[in-house]
Amino acid sequence: MGTSEILTLQEFNSLVRELIETGLDGTYRVKAELSEMHMSPKGHCFIELIQKSERSNTPVAKARGVIMAGTFQLLKLDFEQTTGQAFCAGLQVLLEVRPSFSEIYGYSLVVTDIDSTYTMGDMARKRREILERLEREGVLGLNKQLPLPRLLQRIAVVSSPTAAGYGDFCHHMDENTGGFRFVLKLFPAVMQGEETERSIIRALDAIMQDEETWDAVAIIRGGGAVSDLNGFETYALANHCAQYPVPIITGIGHERDTTVIDEVANVRLKTPTAVADFLIARMEDNAQQLALLYGRIKDAVTLQVEAEKRRIHGHATFLQQFSKGFHKRHALLLDNLFGSIVRSIRHRTEMGRMNLAYTERRLREGAAKSLANAAQRLRITDQAVDMNDPKRILKLGYSITLKDGKAVRRATDVKTGDVVRTRLHEGEIESTVN
Repeated sequence: MGTSEILTLQEFNSLVRELIETGLDGTYRVKAELSEMHMSPKGHCFIELIQKSERSNTPVAKARGVIMAGTFQLLKLDFEQTTGQAFCAGLQVLLEVRPSFSEIYGYSLVVTDIDSTYTMGDMARKRREILERLEREGVLGLNKQLPLPRLLQRIAVVSSPTAAGYGDFCHHMDENTGGFRFVLKLFPAVMQGEETERSIIRALDAIMQDEETWDAVAIIRGGGAVSDLNGFETYALANHCAQYPVPIITGIGHERDTTVIDEVANVRLKTPTAVADFLIARMEDNAQQLALLYGRIKDAVTLQVEAEKRRIHGHATFLQQFSKGFHKRHALLLDNLFGSIVRSIRHRTEMGRMNLAYTERRLREGAAKSLANAAQRLRITDQAVDMNDPKRILKLGYSITLKDGKAVRRATDVKTGDVVRTRLHEGEIESTVN
C-alpha cells in the first residue's frame, strides 16, 4: 500500500467529483438504449442507459441518468409530439448530457436535451429492416396479391369491442344509404399496449378456423394516441399479416400514421369509418354495374322480342296463304286415300276370316290326334305301374326287409343286434340280426 495521504471516503469522492466536473466540462451527445425509467414523487425522471454488443446482445456499458422535473416535462412533450411515440423504456435515444458525480449516489448523467429526430430515424430503421426482411423471405407482397372478391359482404372484424372506432364502423355499415346488408363478426383483440401483437395474432388464427366464410378481414383501431401504434410495428405481426390467406383491410390510425402492417395489408385505409366507406362504395359500384347490365339486357331483350314478333307474323301470313292451296290440293288425295283404305280393310277382313276358319279346322284335327296319343300313353303307363306294384311283386314270392321303416338293400346296412321286419305277401316277420 502506498504512503500517500489517507483520505476519508467523502474526501475521496469529492476529489473524484472535482476531477469529473473539471475534466469533462460541458455537455456531450450520447446514444444508447433507454432500458429503465421511473418517476420520483417530485417529478424527476430517473433512467438507466445501456449499450449492448452487436454480436452477443450482452451489455457492454451502463449508466444512470436523471432528467430534472422542469426539463423533463418540456422534453417529453416535444419528443412525443415530434415522434408520435411515448417516451418509454426500450427506445434508442440520442441525449445531450453532462456527467455528474455525487459523494452519496455516485456517477450519473444529467440529461439536458433529447434529439427526437434520432429516435424517429431509429423507428424508421426498424420498420425498414422489418420490410426488407419480409422481402428477402419472399412474403412482403403476398396479401396484396390476393384478389378482392367482387362482393365484399362477409367481413371478419379484428378490434376492441369497447373501441369507439368499432362502434362508428358498425353504425356506418348498418346505416348505409344504399340499404346494403353486410355480415359482420367481431374477433376481439387488444389494440394498444404490450398485448397488441399476441392478441391480434390470436384473433387472426381464430378467423382461420372458418377461413372460407369470410371475404375479407378488417383490422380497425379508431382514435387514440399515436404512441399506441407501437404494438403494430413488429415483425411477428407483419409476417403473420403478409402471409394471411384472406385479404386484410387496415384502418388503425390517422392519415399521416402508417404502420408496418399497413405496408403488407391488401388495402390500407385511414380510419374505421374509411374502411366502412370503402366497403359500402364497393357495393355501390357493383350495384351500379348490375343496374347498367340490367338495362342493357332489358334493351337487348326488348329488341329481340320485337324482331321475333315480326318474324312470327311473317311466318303466320305465309302459313295462312300456303294452307289454303294445300287444302285444295290434298282434299282429293285424301278422298282417294280414304277409298283405298276402306277397300284394303275389306280385303284384309275377308282374308282374315278365311285364315281363321282354316286355323280352326287344323286346331280341331290336331286336338283330336293329341288326345288319342295321350290316351295310348296313359294305357301304357298304367300297365307299367301294374307291373311294378310292390304287392304284385310280393305275391310272386318276393319279400322286403325293413330297418327303422327303410328298405335294407345291402347286408352292410345292418349290424348284430338290429331288429328288422320282413314284409311278405301276407303278414310280416320280425327278426334280430345275429
